[in-house]
Amino acid sequence: MILIDFGVICREQKRRLIPKNLPKVRFESHIRKETSDAMYDEYYHFEAADKLTGVWYLAWLTDDIFLEQSFFDIADKGSPWIYVVPEWEKTVKEILAFYLKASPIHKIAVLPRIQDRSENVTHEECTLDEFMDKLRSGDIRWNELYNIGG
Repeated sequence: MILIDFGVICREQKRRLIPKNLPKVRFESHIRKETSDAMYDEYYHFEAADKLTGVWYLAWLTDDIFLEQSFFDIADKGSPWIYVVPEWEKTVKEILAFYLKASPIHKIAVLPRIQDRSENVTHEECTLDEFMDKLRSGDIRWNELYNIGG
């Protein structure tokens, strides 16, 4: 198990929306404007993500299971590769689909984040199904920004 920020930027969204059908998930949200301060402090700053406007959501499992379970774990390739824990795959997809639909331009960015120095790697846009296939097979890296369109 790995404790990781599950960040989703709902591109160009103006007001916060939280899915109501996910009782084991808690969310924190921040409205991101062009003039907003960096999301993380200077050491952990991720410039490509901070340039995106909309609402940035961080999702975690609820406190009763937070220290025992996680959405993600380290893939067979070793760190920084991650995969979605099978028990939480449907929930992760539901979260991403919800925000993809909520975005006025039907685009989101996903940043699975561990607080270490990153290189600001940004991936080309893919579909939700393509992203989930990569996440399922352990082909996603933490601290890299993934663009999803639909």
